Amino acid sequence: MKNLLILLFFPFVLLGQKNSFFDLLKKHFENPKQQFTLRNDTLFVQLYEPATASQAEFRETSIVPLNFIDHIELVIGKDLKGVAGISLQIHPINFKKLPKNTDKNTVTSDRLSQVNVASVNQKLQGQVSGVTVGNDNSPGGGTMVRIRGIGSINNNSPLYVIDDVPFMGNINAINPNDIESVNVLKDPSQTAIYGVRGANGVILIKTKKGTSASATVDLGDQEIPLILWTWGEAYKQLKKSGDLATLKTILSSKTYDKN
Repeated sequence: MKNLLILLFFPFVLLGQKNSFFDLLKKHFENPKQQFTLRNDTLFVQLYEPATASQAEFRETSIVPLNFIDHIELVIGKDLKGVAGISLQIHPINFKKLPKNTDKNTVTSDRLSQVNVASVNQKLQGQVSGVTVGNDNSPGGGTMVRIRGIGSINNNSPLYVIDDVPFMGNINAINPNDIESVNVLKDPSQTAIYGVRGANGVILIKTKKGTSASATVDLGDQEIPLILWTWGEAYKQLKKSGDLATLKTILSSKTYDKN
């Protein structure tokens, strides 16, 4: 009877196990030097360095929006002591390769300068079809921008991307005179690359650049990946557990944004 209860209980244990990307990351890659937290669709990597033999000192936090990951590679290697390990190389989206927008959704600097208002959002009023600019009914009368109307009872604001970098601050803090052009992405096929954050539309802002000659370093189209290693016994456990095959399947199908 006891053996029968064990056999009945065992499948429920298996059903309760998780094999998401974040779960495997916590299980096999987390250690005193690197720890992980998942909030909504963003991965936070807390990095530490040893201050003494018994205590680690906080160094920095890397923020990785899962929707902005282009791909993740597994690379096997050895450390300076010859200990075998494996790394996750997380490559971000190269925003330079985003599809170009049509002219009808582009607002150039000369068109922006014709509108005599102080904020960037207000200068978009009437410039692009499908874009509504109004008051958000807050004290002080902040500006509200809606693309394709209201689609949610919560956040309906578009995602702002300035010079290929997502911007999470107050867009009105930017001087309109510093803007070269504004592109509005409304089509779901154009905003899909931004994931959930682009569900309410995307506003791409390109700022003016200096024209004088200056020393530059050309990095080409390469994006610097975030590299996370696991070594020694933790790497052996990853191979023995069978989770390595599961991790490869997740990375090949790019389902690491599923919890």
